Amino acid sequence: MTGQVLMLTDESFLNTALYAKTATVSADGGSVATVTAAWDGADPYTLDDVLAEATNWVSVKPDEIQGDAMQTYQAVATNSVSTADLALVSSTTLDAVFTAVTSLRSPAFGQVVLFFRSTGTGAPLAGLRVTMPTAQVAAFASSTGWILDDGTAVTDASGLVVFGNVETTGAAGSTQTVTISRAATATAAAVQGGTFSVKAVEGAATLATVNVQL
Repeated sequence: MTGQVLMLTDESFLNTALYAKTATVSADGGSVATVTAAWDGADPYTLDDVLAEATNWVSVKPDEIQGDAMQTYQAVATNSVSTADLALVSSTTLDAVFTAVTSLRSPAFGQVVLFFRSTGTGAPLAGLRVTMPTAQVAAFASSTGWILDDGTAVTDASGLVVFGNVETTGAAGSTQTVTISRAATATAAAVQGGTFSVKAVEGAATLATVNVQL
């Protein structure tokens, strides 16, 4: 697998710039547990012997200590792609999200950024209720800023939700469950949309797109 390493530059978690510093890229391996490759700040990384699976949690760990870029895990379908640009989450951007919902980010927990999209069209899905019981904070993007979930919040047209201060277990992190449903309306009952398993690691960020069949 090969690609570039990019830095997410704003709270949309979509806009990027080339990450011009060095980092280490890691993924589940085919014949060994973990494969790694160096990112030199310019040339594409190349990971050999990557395990082909529907969700391989590929990690980018910046070599810079105490920098703005956080170690970031990204869900990559390595059973269907061989080229993947990998993104790094900015700690400053995450802190801005926490500030917007009057919360504080703790380095003792994991941080999870998820986009919810239609399985059929790939378009962002609005009107979804999504929950992660192990997250202390759930911030839903909206047209007017970030909304702290009060038990009724739903996704807007971006389909973007940040789960903050997610509990993890073990140095390698743990898998946390996100439950998805279509929120009830005045004319329709709520519809269950299944669950999605997310890797969360202490002190790191996780980035994924969740495809929903609704």
